[in-house]
Amino acid sequence: MPRRPSRIVIALVAAILWAVARPAGAQLASLPHERGAAGLGLALRRLPVGARVLYVTAHPDDEHNGVLVRLARGLGVRTALLTVTRGDGGQNYIGPELFDALAVLRTEELLAVHRYDGVEQYFGRASDFGFSFSVEETFEKWGREETLGDVVRVVRSFRPDVILTLPLEAPAWRRRSRSGGAKRPWATWCGSCGRSGPT
Repeated sequence: MPRRPSRIVIALVAAILWAVARPAGAQLASLPHERGAAGLGLALRRLPVGARVLYVTAHPDDEHNGVLVRLARGLGVRTALLTVTRGDGGQNYIGPELFDALAVLRTEELLAVHRYDGVEQYFGRASDFGFSFSVEETFEKWGREETLGDVVRVVRSFRPDVILTLPLEAPAWRRRSRSGGAKRPWATWCGSCGRSGPT
């Protein structure tokens, strides 16, 4: 007659399975719109969509969040945001954080909003230095090849079908933001044809 497992063994196996199956404490809880009928609707909306859009901006707050939400949540398009800087040179009217502390704050703000809009976030390595009066000045301070290399790296890994940037016709006080647009042709060319460019 075969021997039956004891209750202790059954309880031990059940405890191990329960511990392995439950989410780790460091994981974020799903948001209400990601559960139930709404969550199912969002998941089903993404099934037939294979498109990818990359939005490139110079620093946090240059992006148009309405466009990101419409693409990611409304149309189910896989959407990413590449922010070339982390905003460490900007102003902070609501708190004492400046420079590195401000960069950390803005990084956390972007990551927090992406829990809601469903956008993937990438960052470049350039340092935000305040206002710029020309694209040339911006690339001189950022390093043209390094900045282009960051964009090309993201384009090659994310493989977007469309790249969005700010308009090249920006007013003088937004010239640094135009540098994101100045990368557009080179990054698109490198990403689509697979030729080597800045690394």
